[in-house]
Amino acid sequence: LENEHEIALVISDCIMPGMKGDELLKRIHALSPRTLNILLTGQANLEEVGNAIKYAKLFRYIAKPWQYDELRLAITEALHSYIKEKKLEEFYEKISENSRELQEQNEALIKLNQQKNDFLSIAAHDLKNPLFVIQGAADFIAGDYEKLSQEKVVEFASMISISSHQMLALLKNILNVNAIESGKMNISLRQVDILPTVRIVVDVYIERAKTKNITLQFQGEEKQYYAFVDNNLVHQILDNLISNAVKYSPHGKNIYVRLLQQESIVRCEVQDEGPGLSEADQQKLFCKFTRLTPEPTAQENSTGLGLFIVKKLVETMNGKVWCQSQLGQGTTFIVEFPVVNSK
Repeated sequence: LENEHEIALVISDCIMPGMKGDELLKRIHALSPRTLNILLTGQANLEEVGNAIKYAKLFRYIAKPWQYDELRLAITEALHSYIKEKKLEEFYEKISENSRELQEQNEALIKLNQQKNDFLSIAAHDLKNPLFVIQGAADFIAGDYEKLSQEKVVEFASMISISSHQMLALLKNILNVNAIESGKMNISLRQVDILPTVRIVVDVYIERAKTKNITLQFQGEEKQYYAFVDNNLVHQILDNLISNAVKYSPHGKNIYVRLLQQESIVRCEVQDEGPGLSEADQQKLFCKFTRLTPEPTAQENSTGLGLFIVKKLVETMNGKVWCQSQLGQGTTFIVEFPVVNSK
């Protein structure tokens, strides 16, 4: 019993050397409450039998001289009772376990539903703003086109272009999350030079950064940086990281994008001179629908999906991503891609 070997039934005589039967059964019951006990005696008094019933879960008391059929029947009934009780306990344990699982699933569903509602609220807000800009600019052009100067037309067209890009980025993030969570994202891993992809994304955001007087620079040797990746996913990762750096950087600051080739990895860094992140923000950095304490410096949209997508895409390609940041000292996001297939 002390070695956790459960015994179904114990049959004990009442009068034994060293210990009486009712005391033995009492100790057995303390170690193994499910064990059933039968007491055999021709000399037991009512107190001993009462103790065995009260403290030892006595199943049956059989007076000596006992009959074979009587003892056999008592053993059979005791074993049937033991098995029935054990199955009943297992049944209740299973019900309790299922109840806990249902409770956990219910709590998860409530959380998912809240996330869905939060996301729909964010998406509706973030789609509404650029739509208003597009509608307003288009109405101005359509209503007073002949009176507008060429500069004004270009200004309104630029507003439409920027707002449509914001909407497209949001929709891409929504589709990315759906593809990631449904396991339907198409991935083609191969060894490829990622420098051209990095250059393309940097060049796109150089112009956008200029609208906030931000200097975006690429720092790295002009050579080949081979990694075992899907180039389309690398593009999406850098797009999100550089977009965030521009979004949260104050006017007049710098952003640096670096590539470093090491023995087994290609390391990409995106460093900004923004407000930095608190320890609390860093703990929830890559969670879905997370809004961090820093606010975009030009009222840009933020759905809380970008970094969640970055982490999922990096991990899909067997890479790593993390950040280094202190409040007031900017943030650096580091991504490491494997040079060869690590699987």
